[in-house]
Amino acid sequence: MHRDLSEQQTKGEVLIVEDTPASLKLLSDLLTEAGYYVRQAPNGELALWTAQSRPPELILLDIRMPGIDGFEVCRRLKATPELNQVPVIFLSAQHDTDDKVRGFELGAVDFIAKPFQAEEILARTDAHVKLGRAQKALAEERALLEQRVAERTAELAREVEQRRANEEFLRLASQVFEATQDAIVVTDRDARIVATNPAFTQISGYTAQEVLGQSVGLLHAGDMDASSFATMVTSVVKTGHWSGEILARRKNGDTFPGLLSASVVRDEQGHVINHVAVFMDITERKAEQHLIDFLSNHDALTGLPNRMLARERFVQVLSTARRDGRCVALMCLDLDRFKSINDSYGHDMGDKALQVVAKYLSETVREGDIVSRHGGDEFQIIVADDAQLNDTIALAQKILAGLRKELMIDGQQITVTSSIGIAVSLTDGESFDELVRNADTALFRAKEIGRDNYAFFTERMDAEIRDKLAIQSQLRGAIARNEFEVHYQPQVCLKTGAMVGAEALLRWDNAVLGKVPPNRFIPLAEEYGLVNSIGEWVLESVCAQMKVWHEQGLGQIKVAVNLAAGQFAHDATVPYVESTLRKYGLAPEYLGLEITEGTVMGDPNKAVASLRRLKDIGVHISLDDFGTGYSSLSYLKRFPIDVLKIDKSFVDDVTTNSADSAIALSVISLAHNLNMRVIAEGVETREQVQFLTEHGCDEMQGYYFSRPLNAEGFSALLRESRNLQDM
Repeated sequence: MHRDLSEQQTKGEVLIVEDTPASLKLLSDLLTEAGYYVRQAPNGELALWTAQSRPPELILLDIRMPGIDGFEVCRRLKATPELNQVPVIFLSAQHDTDDKVRGFELGAVDFIAKPFQAEEILARTDAHVKLGRAQKALAEERALLEQRVAERTAELAREVEQRRANEEFLRLASQVFEATQDAIVVTDRDARIVATNPAFTQISGYTAQEVLGQSVGLLHAGDMDASSFATMVTSVVKTGHWSGEILARRKNGDTFPGLLSASVVRDEQGHVINHVAVFMDITERKAEQHLIDFLSNHDALTGLPNRMLARERFVQVLSTARRDGRCVALMCLDLDRFKSINDSYGHDMGDKALQVVAKYLSETVREGDIVSRHGGDEFQIIVADDAQLNDTIALAQKILAGLRKELMIDGQQITVTSSIGIAVSLTDGESFDELVRNADTALFRAKEIGRDNYAFFTERMDAEIRDKLAIQSQLRGAIARNEFEVHYQPQVCLKTGAMVGAEALLRWDNAVLGKVPPNRFIPLAEEYGLVNSIGEWVLESVCAQMKVWHEQGLGQIKVAVNLAAGQFAHDATVPYVESTLRKYGLAPEYLGLEITEGTVMGDPNKAVASLRRLKDIGVHISLDDFGTGYSSLSYLKRFPIDVLKIDKSFVDDVTTNSADSAIALSVISLAHNLNMRVIAEGVETREQVQFLTEHGCDEMQGYYFSRPLNAEGFSALLRESRNLQDM
């Protein structure tokens, strides 16, 4: 049974579409406590069904979801007549200009970035629910008013036409005439007033005696509305009717907007004998419309133009600039580390800081330049300039210097710096969206080179650079957003066919970038100093999962974890491995650590010492990708290594290429002579398995046995293996 929301004291009904349970609960609890009635949908299909069953007042829609993503959900909503007016706010894991452009093109009204800020969620939800309600109420009321005016005008016209023949009708008309809350004026054929109702006096200030015999033109505002008055007169003369807005004048001289419907009354011969006008004062409704128009085109916090209005003004500025042989520069400005202000002083202080910055920017730019805010701490400035861009550069330097000074907010001194990215219409695009996208790319560059700086977009910032910046941006919060997952690739004994271990492989699924392969993000994690925290997360996750398997009786499975070069060289790695094993009560012999050939050969002497410290813990050491680097056999015999892994590049053609088969046989022989085990990587065919088995390889891993599996899938494989052993 549907809930009757009209009987509940709620601020509105909101549908939250979010596939992450924690985020869904956070948003639901926040809006419920704020007084909203909240409905939930964990995926796109359920979201469409829920919205169609009863349209909400606002939809908070996650972009990245399995199945139907947020963009497709929005497209279907806007294609449904009963849902296309429901405002949609996209939820985005991180600021991404392309997603924003696509979202606004699909009809979204706003974007909210993750991680969520409670005040921002509530402020934007309140604004859009109120805006939606006001627009709906205004549309319904206006339609009702126009219908009522038309109905009453037609009714009064009929009553006047029949007044001589129907006394009962005249009596009824007189009652309506007196009781209606809309002003009614009846004139003769020469437009002189012959009758008014009480509502006319209340609205205009004139008594009936004061206007009797006067021209109806005394109520008109005069030159201020001359064109509308002329149109009305022409329409009444030609068609006998006119309806629309006019500007009227009260007795005290004040003008006010009114909704007017005027008709002629004819006698039986068709001659005009009277005019009947019904009008109402729509001053309050006009004020409401002005507010709605302002909120639709301006940022509610700062009063600056929003993206929609900025786009319109950009087109105007660009058109003028082209005519004058000039260009347009678009500057994207972002406050550096603005989150620290919110964390240190609170979000109320953060909002005030944004207002102060908005005021500063508005006062700093030249007349004709356009400052807008597109959410968060992001501002944009549109500047008309010549090809040398002297004014643009001067403005960027002035803004940076001005914001570098301490801001005084409620007695608190707050230091704010900013970074600016600049794109220019001459070289970087002609459309607003293209320049915004390129200026955003330049903004990332300005931050990358040290912040508190500006950078121009150049052609060198191609897709590869933007991709790198996007990965960097998303990678920093990946652990906090729970985007990483460990998959396990089984390792199988070639002699017995039993599963004896697994290699832990890191996978990253980001809401903005999608599935990012390790060879793309691991090098960047090392470059930006994130590899240690990610490596510690992997080790912690693997040990926690091994403990679960042990407790479930699935066997003492051995798992190998890869160590990046940064981890291997870090002094804290050995203590962390020891403490993690103690934390989960795991015997060291069930944990393996894999290092690459290039990692140990960078500084072989230091590598020997590091490997011995790891070996002293009791863990197993594997040398990965053996044969692809430049290992020295003299160093190899000194390394305390338990396992050599034959690289997949040699295994692929081991049965068809004599060189690859020779290398594989050499590695097997070398490893056994050094008392090491050998694991072949990337085994995919029966022929490869047969070759490796016949030539004494100890273990293998690859798609022939299984692809890497998540923890749940690998657990099922362990159970199956356990059941086979018990049979």
